[in-house]
Amino acid sequence: MQQPFAAFASCQPGLEPLLAGELAALGLPGEAQPGGVAFAADVPALLRGCRWLGTASHVLLRLAEFPCRALGELERKAGLLPWPRWLRGDVPAAVHATARSSRVYHSGAIEQRVARAIGAAFAAPMPELAPAAETAARVHVRFHRDRCTISLDATCTPLHRRGYRLDAASAPLREDLAHALLLAGRFSGHDALLDPFCGSGTIAIEAAGLALGLPPGRLRPPPLAHLALFDAGAWAAETARPGPRSTPAPVVASDRDAGAIEAARDNAGRAGVAAAIEFHVAAFTAHPWLQDPGTAPARGLLATNPPFGVRLGRGGDLAPLYQTLGHRAAKLPAGWRWAVLAHDVRLARRTGLPLRAAFTTRHGGLSVTALAGAPPPG
Repeated sequence: MQQPFAAFASCQPGLEPLLAGELAALGLPGEAQPGGVAFAADVPALLRGCRWLGTASHVLLRLAEFPCRALGELERKAGLLPWPRWLRGDVPAAVHATARSSRVYHSGAIEQRVARAIGAAFAAPMPELAPAAETAARVHVRFHRDRCTISLDATCTPLHRRGYRLDAASAPLREDLAHALLLAGRFSGHDALLDPFCGSGTIAIEAAGLALGLPPGRLRPPPLAHLALFDAGAWAAETARPGPRSTPAPVVASDRDAGAIEAARDNAGRAGVAAAIEFHVAAFTAHPWLQDPGTAPARGLLATNPPFGVRLGRGGDLAPLYQTLGHRAAKLPAGWRWAVLAHDVRLARRTGLPLRAAFTTRHGGLSVTALAGAPPPG
């Protein structure tokens, strides 16, 4: 029986506790560390994790770690590794290196020596990687304080690239951040979902996927398929699990921009959740649930990424918008909660809602904070 790999699921900074919770729910308990969660998994578990994790950006397999102080030593030690056990000779290997506080510091030279060691293991140079190609074995080499760690990416592209968002409105929200915002707001498939600033629909699409019980990686190529590690039988067993359930509560998204709604509908169609989402072209104040809270379901989550006033170039003072949003959201039934992603926490506080910071991370070069809350009991 194959020994489990030491693995590391990386994520955006601040999302580590949420990612650790996702791994634990998959039966893969791990240790949260800066930048991700360390855990152990065999190939079937790695396949399951790459398919179901919603807040991870990469899953890395730790192949080797050793002390190293010179490039020749690196090439020699890398050449001793059983590369044909992990890689396929017909798939290019792209080596990416970083170095910090080490005698070996030139990233280009590190990449060259490791690529040469891989080629020697196959008795031939690895196939060249075209600049635009995405199908490659991604080998990561990290030097820190004269220790070298070599890892292998379980997938070809970052996990947050779900495969459904070909059309994006202005300033699109990353899929993993939308997923994290929903988890921070304790979204349940039994709750309604409202996003009144939906843009390209990412929050609503991720919510519909959660409500339907769909894996976030359902549209991606099978993980490990580009590697010698791939187990077709384990993947067939994983994908044979029960199909989607029905949505017990409505998922609703609106935006005043008709173009954004058109893109959101297209994205939802590619994601396979179009039938589970109601899209409306409307200003947030015109949404029926915010105009007449009595028409809203008894339980739900308002999760949204309101205008920041930075990336979209929106002029003027956004405080009235946030104040109005908070005023309308506070009138929703008592079973509702709120989750807001904000660049300026002071603006989010202008909603007047009892929001608490759930995580702070980076998005599009900006610091953003997710704030979540619920009406006080009674």
